[in-house]
Amino acid sequence: MKLKLELADPFWWLWAVTLAFVVAAVAGWTPGYYVVMAVSALQVIVFFVRERSVMAFPSQVRIVYFALTLTGLWSAVRLPFCLVLLLRTIMVVFLGRCSIALLLKHMPWNQNRAARLV
Repeated sequence: MKLKLELADPFWWLWAVTLAFVVAAVAGWTPGYYVVMAVSALQVIVFFVRERSVMAFPSQVRIVYFALTLTGLWSAVRLPFCLVLLLRTIMVVFLGRCSIALLLKHMPWNQNRAARLV
């Protein structure tokens, strides 16, 4: 796999900002969890408006990621789930690969859709 930084892509920057706050949250800065949730919610809204559908593949990816960030509200499982989010977000930011997208493309309602992040 090659390093894939897409500095000209504004959506890549949303993932990079998310990654920074996931790192901060895992490092012990509790408000970082809430910032990650807020940025993820913003991505859901942006992609819903852009794609005009929650069933659009990029919207689905953001909805699942946002749902995973909501586990940060449950303090007992906050750290393990954030470690998973950390790994997934690193994959998106540095490698251009998304494990959520890889999973979603195999869902029955996505069989005839192109898997894409943006």
